Amino acid sequence: MAQKHSIPDFNKGSFTCPHCQTLAQMEYITVFLNPKLISTHGIYNTNNSVIIAKCLNCGQYIIWDDGKYIYPEVLPEEANSDMPDSVKQLYNEAGSIYNKSPRAACALLRLAIDKFCRELGEDDRDINKNIGSLVQKGLPQKVQQALDLVRVIGNKAVHPGVIAFDVDDENTALRLMKLLNIITQNMVSEPKQINDMFNKLPSSAKDSIEKRDKNNV
Repeated sequence: MAQKHSIPDFNKGSFTCPHCQTLAQMEYITVFLNPKLISTHGIYNTNNSVIIAKCLNCGQYIIWDDGKYIYPEVLPEEANSDMPDSVKQLYNEAGSIYNKSPRAACALLRLAIDKFCRELGEDDRDINKNIGSLVQKGLPQKVQQALDLVRVIGNKAVHPGVIAFDVDDENTALRLMKLLNIITQNMVSEPKQINDMFNKLPSSAKDSIEKRDKNNV
């Protein structure tokens, strides 16, 4: 089972270390640039302070400056191995820049959804129509909602005039990438796994199923 990914947060006792990619306990040091500022009740006052977390698994450091994450560059969760190559390329490109330009990453992820729809046999220029067609073909509701979330949020990132900078952080891009992995799991991985298991049935069992289906036509 894949290890749960936890985004670095200086208010957490553990998270996924961006160095060793392990969910690990963290040890904190807070350096206050203003000596009068102190931390209370385990929640750090981030004004004029540098917070340093040491990963107890690999010994490497993670740093926040005035509450803003600055080191090292955080990598997103890896793309599902069953993600189509044309989609995965955009996913990985978005993952490589989301720290520097979350809005650009969201735009790339919307393009990834366009690509995904085409990989699933839809070729209309209107992504809404593509999603609607997939719904008519039996697209699970939760996957439809995931597609719409990526489309709507990503589209807002592409068109700043539609919404005023409400997609401006790394967490939004991370959520979109997570949704793409969910879509891949439901539309590609699970059908592939079921097909593999079915193909391993004895020939007699598959023949019996085929006869049953013919009799029900």
